[in-house]
Amino acid sequence: MLIEFSQLKNLPVFELDNQTRVAELSDFFVDEEEIKVEAVIVKTTGIFHQQKFISAKEIVDLSKAALIVQNAESLVDPKEIVRLQKKMKKRAKIIGEKVFSKKGEFLGTVYDYVIENVSLTISRIYLKKLFDQRIIHSSAIVKIEQHKITVKDNFEMVKPEPIPMGATKLA
Repeated sequence: MLIEFSQLKNLPVFELDNQTRVAELSDFFVDEEEIKVEAVIVKTTGIFHQQKFISAKEIVDLSKAALIVQNAESLVDPKEIVRLQKKMKKRAKIIGEKVFSKKGEFLGTVYDYVIENVSLTISRIYLKKLFDQRIIHSSAIVKIEQHKITVKDNFEMVKPEPIPMGATKLA
């Protein structure tokens, strides 16, 4: 199933063992090489919120309703995943990143993206540039880096179809 990031932000995180809510989804840590979610960044529930990581390997299920992990031990302190901790400050956040063609043409800024819930790969990104909106398939992405996403020069960008006034968006 394909799910837009905007539908996943602030999603509840539940543990399967005790069937309790343990956190809320804040963001994804994306592997820039594979264009795939490497970890989930969450905010714990309770009075004192803490930022925790959930390795992609710990995810039991991801849907529009919730993120399910096996147990609360799946939530780890960022310092425990040394590899990600080192990359945290330099990571591309995807949302808000500027997109350029290989030739250097500015195409727009990412305002949303779509994830495939089983493989956790990014399927496409949604861009805005003034009054123009575009969709770019992940196969056109050449490189993801902090503050910049580079895409192929010769690919077809798709314009989203406008929703008629009075119509509702189907999920």
